[in-house]
Amino acid sequence: MPKTIFRLIAFTVILGSTTAISNDNFAKKILSSQPQADRDGDGVLSASEEAAVVQQILKRYPQVDRDGDGTLSDSEKQNLVRMSANRTKKSRPAGSRKSPNENNSSSALLTQLGLKGELDIEYRKNTSQQRNKLDFIYPKNKVYEKAPLFIYIHGGGNTGGTKNAIYNKSSLVLKELTEAGFAVATVDYRVFGQGEELGFHHLFQDCKDALRFLAKNADRFGIDPDKFVTWGTSAGGSKALITALTESDFLPGEVSGPGTEHTVIGAISFFGATTYVVPELWQKRLERFPSRSQSKAEMMLKPSDGMSPEEIQKLVSADQHLKSDSPPILLVHGDNDPVVPIELSKHLHEVAKKRNLDVKLVEVKNAGHGFSKVRGNSAQPSMTWEDTQRLVIQQVMDWVQ
Repeated sequence: MPKTIFRLIAFTVILGSTTAISNDNFAKKILSSQPQADRDGDGVLSASEEAAVVQQILKRYPQVDRDGDGTLSDSEKQNLVRMSANRTKKSRPAGSRKSPNENNSSSALLTQLGLKGELDIEYRKNTSQQRNKLDFIYPKNKVYEKAPLFIYIHGGGNTGGTKNAIYNKSSLVLKELTEAGFAVATVDYRVFGQGEELGFHHLFQDCKDALRFLAKNADRFGIDPDKFVTWGTSAGGSKALITALTESDFLPGEVSGPGTEHTVIGAISFFGATTYVVPELWQKRLERFPSRSQSKAEMMLKPSDGMSPEEIQKLVSADQHLKSDSPPILLVHGDNDPVVPIELSKHLHEVAKKRNLDVKLVEVKNAGHGFSKVRGNSAQPSMTWEDTQRLVIQQVMDWVQ
C-alpha cells in the first residue's frame, strides 16, 4: 500500500472509531495530515483537491463507497474510520489481499454471466485523465435484428466515479437486459479534480461523444442507433437526461459527421440533478453542506469556452431542453436526499407534466442519497436497491416493446 495513501487513511484513526465526521472537518483533517493535498497552496482544501484525495482512497478501498456513487458520504467516512482502526490492529503482508476494483473484475463478471464484451474502448482522444473510454457488452440472446442499446452513466459528484459501477452495483440489470436481447454500454467521462482545466459542459460533451461514437459504430456492434436508452445515477442521472433530451449534435466534440445521428427513446435518472437555474431547489443541500456546496459551485460553475456560468448552467439543465417530442423519462429519488434534494426531480416532473410529456416520478420513502437509510430514522427505505434495479429493467422493456 503506498505510504501516502496509508497516512491519508491513518489520520482518521485519531478521531476515534465512534466519532462522527463532518464534511468540513474531514477536509481539515486531510489538510493537516497531508498538506501537499493543497495543490494551489492557498491553505484551504478546495472541493477538487479533496476529491482527488478521496479518489485515491476509493481506488484502494472501493468497498467503502457503499452506495456506489463514486464519493464518500458522512456515514461512509465513518466506515472508513472503522476500517482504518481495524487495519492498525492487524497488519497484512503486501499483496495478500486483492482489491475488488482490479482491471479483471469486469471480465470475471462477464464470464460468470456468460457474456461477451469489449472493454476500455476509446471513444474520443484520451486526455491525461485517461477516462474517455467505454465498455460494450453484447446481448446474450439474439432477439432483435439490431439490438436496442442500454447506456449506463456513472455518478460521483462530477469529481469521480467509474463505469465499473454497473458491474459492482447493477449486475442484475446487466444480466436481465442482455438475456432479453439488449446490448449494454457503460461510459466513463472526464471529471473535475484530475489535473485538467474543464468547463462543466465538457463532462456532458464527453457523454454525447460516447453516444455519437456508438451510433457511428452501430454496424460494428450490431445495434440500432434509433433505440438508445440512457440511465444514470446521481451526477450520471443529469447526464442521462441531457443526452436523451438533446439533438445528436448537441455540444459538438471530437465525434461528429455522418453516422453519428441517434435517437434516445427513454431516459432514467436516479437521484440526479435536473436543473442548475433554479437555485432555491438546492436549499436543503446548501443548509446541510454550506462550505462544500460553495467550493464545488466555484469549481463547476465558472466561465469556459467563451461562455458565462449562466450560459453553461442552461446548457446542462434538463428542464431547459424539454420539447413536445421529448422521450419519456423515469425519475427515482429518495424523499430525504440531502445531497441532491428530491425537489429537483419534483420540479422536472411538474414542468414536464404541464407540457403533457411522458414523465414518471417514483419517490423512495425514508431514503437518502443512493436510497440509503436516513440517519436518525429507524424506518427502512421503501425500496431496496434490487427493487430499483427491477424497476429499471421493467421500464426499459416497456419502452422498447
